[in-house]
Amino acid sequence: MEHPRPILGMRQSISTRLTLWYGLTLLVLLSLFAIFSYVNFHISLHRDFDRHLTHEQHQLMPFVRMDEGSPAFVSLDDLRSVAYQTDGTYGTYVRLLSRGGEELYRSPNFQGHIVLPLDLPKEVREQTVSRNWGGKPSRTRYTPLVRPDGALTGWLEITGLEWSFHQELYRLGRAFIIGILLSVLLAIAGGSLLARRALRPVAAITDAANTIKATDLSARLPTHFGVQDEMTDLAETFNSMIERLEASFNRERRFSSNAAHELLTPLTTMRSSVEVALRKERDIPKYQKTLQTILLDVDKMTETVRGLLELSRAERLAEVPRTPVDLSRLSRDHMQWFQERAKGRGVQLALSIEPAVSVMGEASLLGEVLDNLIDNALKYTPQGGRITLEVEGDKHESRLRVSDSGIGFSPEQGEQLFDRFYRADISEVQAQSGSGLGLTVVRMIVHAYGGVLSARSEGFHQGSTFEVRFPHGDARHVS
Repeated sequence: MEHPRPILGMRQSISTRLTLWYGLTLLVLLSLFAIFSYVNFHISLHRDFDRHLTHEQHQLMPFVRMDEGSPAFVSLDDLRSVAYQTDGTYGTYVRLLSRGGEELYRSPNFQGHIVLPLDLPKEVREQTVSRNWGGKPSRTRYTPLVRPDGALTGWLEITGLEWSFHQELYRLGRAFIIGILLSVLLAIAGGSLLARRALRPVAAITDAANTIKATDLSARLPTHFGVQDEMTDLAETFNSMIERLEASFNRERRFSSNAAHELLTPLTTMRSSVEVALRKERDIPKYQKTLQTILLDVDKMTETVRGLLELSRAERLAEVPRTPVDLSRLSRDHMQWFQERAKGRGVQLALSIEPAVSVMGEASLLGEVLDNLIDNALKYTPQGGRITLEVEGDKHESRLRVSDSGIGFSPEQGEQLFDRFYRADISEVQAQSGSGLGLTVVRMIVHAYGGVLSARSEGFHQGSTFEVRFPHGDARHVS
């Protein structure tokens, strides 16, 4: 269905369109009501007038003689009704007509009127007809006069003037027209006022929206309009969207700043090492040492870039794949990959895994969660320490827990652990390579699956525990 185009390309406000539609609708409805009332009143007046003529007929019929030749009135002076003697609106004009239409009698009130033309029915039956008599609307009732033997002897004609009723109809129609026009005009004026008042929040929202710029998303749309309605819901929805956009822009700014800083530091170190090495000719061991330094910086940059790629992938998890994944088996496999590395660092790995614990997810994403948590524990657990991986589940949720006896963290640091590029400013942390993105990736993946990620520690050198909980029907045992 096509929407109507603006007339002559003119811009019309919503309040104007609402007012016009409201006025047009009211005009149509009132017009239909007026037409219905007018027609029914017209019919009712005709019906009442016909009853008046029928009453006169019943009053006159007893005084009509039909036993001899042509019909005639007898003892008409005894009739109590004087309508047949009254001229004008309330009078009835009576004539006796022969079978062929010859006038046999006319009531006294015919004086001063032109001859009433005949319009005898073609069939022998009672009939009422409307016609014009002397420029005035009139209505005539013909009654056949039939003897007991069935022979038609003549007609009783009773006529009344309808012009007064037509005057009433005219006045009624004029009242309807004036009333409808006044009602529509008042409704348009009131509707315009109400529409502007109802749409006032739209103007406020528009003005506020014009103040919001791409470089500054701190402004919000007004939500208090004196009543809780659809405009309030719309403004709150837009505010939520602006908050998400602002958070997204802030993340991008922090991302660009942090990424530039993390990549610029090793690049600066590499450039300095190369410049120092090129200042004068050196022996092979010194060149090798310089190259080893550069290689360490390259490794750091590679780890940062890899973390950025994983983070970018995690941020795009709008629709995560969900297939049954055996978390128990996946955990054993990934823990096995760290055995050699843990042995080289003198750290003991322990497993406490319930069999057949399953979640709805994707093995590669859940594997990233495991790898980042185990890798993080290995980095900050000193020689002789212990790392425990636990997997358990019930009908409500499945739980993955990585505990270590490493350096731990303070409550203040715990609030920043999952921030991008965050690395605690202590020697044990700074001594280890890392981009500070691993836990951020873990949190994004876990949240994408509706899970909860938490971390706790008793303090420095008291170890730490990272726990992931997958709720609802996503956690269950599989056979």
